[in-house]
Amino acid sequence: MGAIAMLELKSRQVDKSEEQSVTEASESETDLQQRVEELQRADRSLYNLMGMEVWAIAKTMDDIYPGFWHQFMENRRIACKQFMEQQKQAHRSED
Repeated sequence: MGAIAMLELKSRQVDKSEEQSVTEASESETDLQQRVEELQRADRSLYNLMGMEVWAIAKTMDDIYPGFWHQFMENRRIACKQFMEQQKQAHRSED
């Protein structure tokens, strides 16, 4: 009967350590989730700050040189189109 009692005792100890592992895993998952949320908030803040800075530059330049923003966007469109063409040509030359 002593061996059975030891077996039960060992079984209960394993169950407690498993519970502790599950609790630790749950805590680390919660911690990870909180860190991801913090990163997402920081990313949104950075995105908003960059948008505000671009707007301030564009507004200032448009006040100094009327039509600046329109010309900038037109140049950007042309540059993007040229870039896409270059990428297509580079991709074709690889094949």
